[in-house]
Formats: sequence, structure tokens, C-alpha cells
Amino acid sequence: MELLIKALEKENRFLRQENSAYKAQGQLFELLLEMAGAAAEQKMLKVSMLKTLEVTVHLSGAKMGSLFLLSPEGVVTESLLTRGEVSPGLRSQLVGSVLDKGLAGWVRVHQKVGVITDTQKDTRWLSLPEEPYMVRSAVAVPIMKRNRLFGIVTLMHPLPDHFSREAIEIVQVAAGHMALAVESAQLYLKLDELKRIRQNAMEKDLKLARAVQESFLPTRVPGIDGYSFAARNRPALEVGGDFYQFFRLTGGRLGVAIGDVSGKGIAASLFMARFTSDLGYYASQYTDPGKLFSKINRQLCYRAKQGMFVTLVYMLLDIPSGQVCFANAGHISPVYVDKNGVRILGNYQAKGPPLGVFPEAAYGQDTFVLKEDGMVLMCTDGITEAKNSDRSLYGFNRLKKVIKAYSSDPVLLVQQIVASVDMFSKDQGQSDDVTLVCFKKEASGPRFP
Repeated sequence: MELLIKALEKENRFLRQENSAYKAQGQLFELLLEMAGAAAEQKMLKVSMLKTLEVTVHLSGAKMGSLFLLSPEGVVTESLLTRGEVSPGLRSQLVGSVLDKGLAGWVRVHQKVGVITDTQKDTRWLSLPEEPYMVRSAVAVPIMKRNRLFGIVTLMHPLPDHFSREAIEIVQVAAGHMALAVESAQLYLKLDELKRIRQNAMEKDLKLARAVQESFLPTRVPGIDGYSFAARNRPALEVGGDFYQFFRLTGGRLGVAIGDVSGKGIAASLFMARFTSDLGYYASQYTDPGKLFSKINRQLCYRAKQGMFVTLVYMLLDIPSGQVCFANAGHISPVYVDKNGVRILGNYQAKGPPLGVFPEAAYGQDTFVLKEDGMVLMCTDGITEAKNSDRSLYGFNRLKKVIKAYSSDPVLLVQQIVASVDMFSKDQGQSDDVTLVCFKKEASGPRFP
């Protein structure tokens, strides 16, 4: 009977230990889940470690606990107490130093559990100078994973020989969870740092791409007697696909182009830079906008990557006469403004598809005469397709009202259109590139020497 009682007591003790261990694991696992949803970086790690330490103290019956986190070289990177952070003076002594004394130093060197049943009889115990409590028994456990020492957790009690085997096992369970938490947090921090590095590199690339893009846009509008010009380009991102350009050609002619490359960002910017360079080259060779488009279209279809294409309006202005010949490749139609009002330029039959889509596409052209006080406005769909908080489009009717109100001055008109669109979409923000080109034939007419 006595043997049976001893066996039952042993079994009961084992079950209590198992129950405590599972209880510890459950509470610690809940803390890990909380940590996963907490704020990132060092604050996440510090808060989760302190909570884990407090739970361990409670489950083991300790009165207080401390935790040191260590670098791979064994240098203290963080020190915590269950009653809060250590004092600033003590913290300055500990953080940045190597643990080589006391029970924690012994555990760091031997990388195994250290138990002190009575601090007054064990030389491994080192009382801290600002320690506000009595300690007679202590247990220190290394926080380890795959032979990597992440830190040391120490539990203390004011009475000697306090910690049972069950309590030590609870500390070991906690140390295992702490190792997992520290490793996960450090990996998270490394990933976060890599993300920041990539983000910084991307921002530098975007600034460089923006500088490249701006180098392909005009630095100023043409200064031609008898005409006034205005233009504005504002990408939705650091760089964009919208562009405009002026080409001074022989025979008193001026090429005026506005377009939109599919997509946004660096790819669209670089594609735009190459396209505007080609457009300038072929504009000097082709006096017929329709034939110019056919030539460029075949080239784009031949080398276009990832389905990129361009919408474009190109106007060839004869400066002395005001005669304009233009072609439209899938772009929003330009408008003409004079004393008779606002009208859309071009007919549907002459308008062709975007460049770079169909190799054999045909492009027609239209002509009109820019009369005195007549004005042309060209823009991209970032104007008419701007949206407000109700997802309504800015549309042509709103644009038309602004044009009528400010048709006397191209510069003022461009400013007011941008302001009107910004006001309309202020709650939604700019979602697409915005580009406008406007030119007007003044009443005095062109003057030539």
C-alpha cells in the first residue's frame, strides 16, 4: 500500500507539472499572438518580453524577475525587470557591457540552467548596487535556439530554496518561447530594415527617373511673335507617362505634341523619354502628321514591351499663316476657342488607335486655321477623368466652363483648369498624370523681319 501511495503521489506531482507547463505554454502562446499584432520594431520586442517575464514570474511563484537580451557577441542590448525598466544609472552600466559576473554571467559562459538555493552561500550571486529587494534564491535560464544565446531570464525569491523542479521547468518553457519571440522579432526587424533600404533606393531611383523625364520635357514654352503659349505637366507619382513637346522645324513651322504613355512610374517615364526622342527625329522628316504616325506606330509595334502604347495628338503649325494640320492617335480631342465659343477639333473618321497597338493601323489628319484671338487647348485624360469623392468625373462640361471664363490668356487658363480640377478632386486626390498645352494667336498677328 505504501508503495502504491508513493507511486500515486509521484504520478500526481508529474500531472501537476504537466498541467503547469501546459498552462504556461498556453499563456505564453497567447502573448506571442498579441506580439504578432503589436507595433513593430524594438517596442514590440520589449513589451512582449516584459509580459512574458511577468507571466513566468506568476506561474513559477517567484517574486520578481529580470531579463537580459544579448547580441551574438554576448553584449547586453536590453535589460528588463518585472517591476519595470531598470534605473537609468544601472541601465547605462549594463547595456553595452558583456555579462561576465554573477549568476547571469555564469549562465552565459556555461549556457545551461543555473540554480542558487541560497544567495548567501553561493559565490555566483552578485547583488546589484541599486537592488531594491532581498534575494535568497534564484534560477537563471538561457534563452537559446539552435545553439544561439539570445538572452538570460532570471527569477528571484526572498526565501532560500524556493524554486522547485516544477518551477524551473516553467522557466525553461518560458525561455523557449522567448527564444522564438526574439528570433522572430529580430528577423522582422531585419526584414523591416531591408524594406526601408529598398524604399530609400526606390525613392532615389524615382528622383533620378524624374530628373531624366524632366530633361526630355521643354524647359520653357516657345517665344514666337504673335503667339502665346502655356503648358503644365504634373505626374500623379514621382514620375509619369504624360508628356508634351515643341519642335521648331524648317520653313517657319512648329510641331506641338501632347501624349500619354500607358502605365505610370519608371517604366512609363523611360518609355516616354525614348518616344519623344524618336518623335522629334521623325517630325523633321515627315511634313504629313498622318504619315508621321504610321511610321512611328510601326516602330513601336516592333519594339513595344509588355503591351505599352501611346496616345498622342500632334499639331503642325505654320507660323506665318496660322494653318494647322494635326493627327490624333487615340488621345482626348483638342478644343478650339474663339469668339464663337468652344468646339472640339477633329472628326471621328480621321482619328486612329493608340500608337503601338496595330502595326498596319491607318492615321488620317485634319486641318484648320488658327485665326486671330483663336486658341487651342490640348490636355490628357487626367483632366477630364479626375474624380471626386462621389466617383463622378470632372468631364468636358466643367472644362468647357473654365475655358469660356479664361479664354483671353493661355497661362491663366492653364492655371485655372488645374486649380478647378484640384478643387473638384480634393477629397480623392490626384490619381492620374495631368498635362495641358495651350497656344493662342494674338490679335496683332505674327511679325517677321
